[in-house]
Amino acid sequence: MINLETTEEFDKSLLPEIIELGHFNGNWSKYEEYLYKIFLRDFVYSKPLFLAKQVQYRRNPEIEGKIQTFFHITSVNTSSAKDPNDREPDLRRCERIEWIRVMIDHYYYNTGCCKYIKVWPEEWKNYVRWHLLLPEVRFLIVIEERETYNLLITSFYLEREHQLRKKLKKFEKYEKQKTPF
Repeated sequence: MINLETTEEFDKSLLPEIIELGHFNGNWSKYEEYLYKIFLRDFVYSKPLFLAKQVQYRRNPEIEGKIQTFFHITSVNTSSAKDPNDREPDLRRCERIEWIRVMIDHYYYNTGCCKYIKVWPEEWKNYVRWHLLLPEVRFLIVIEERETYNLLITSFYLEREHQLRKKLKKFEKYEKQKTPF
């Protein structure tokens, strides 16, 4: 049985404030530029570490001069779209863009919210994709392990209860399969 209750409560102040479109008076262009600056700061100008390797990003195809991974972490999954310009912004993802670096850093450096992050691998094609889930705030990050680096694939807010339960079941299955040292 999945239990979100813990004996110690998660401190949401460990995460940056949500950045709402309303803070920009509904001006999408200004909002997107602000979010892109955060992405550049957190993943281009400096690199987080995960499993002792840098977290990189997919650059191409760039859209209007913006790196591809930026659209994966701020847009609805439209992987079936033939044109990368067909991506639809996801405000829940946009609002939480600063959470990605913070969660990766906290997990890697074993501080703050780390003990609350559920981490498990899943095979995908010829790679292993690591899932970092913070259930208390319903936020998931996916990082693909490569030989010499890691690749930030996406992140998103789990809006529906069944989505969260499904991810927690995957984590629990992984935990049961791990061999104790």
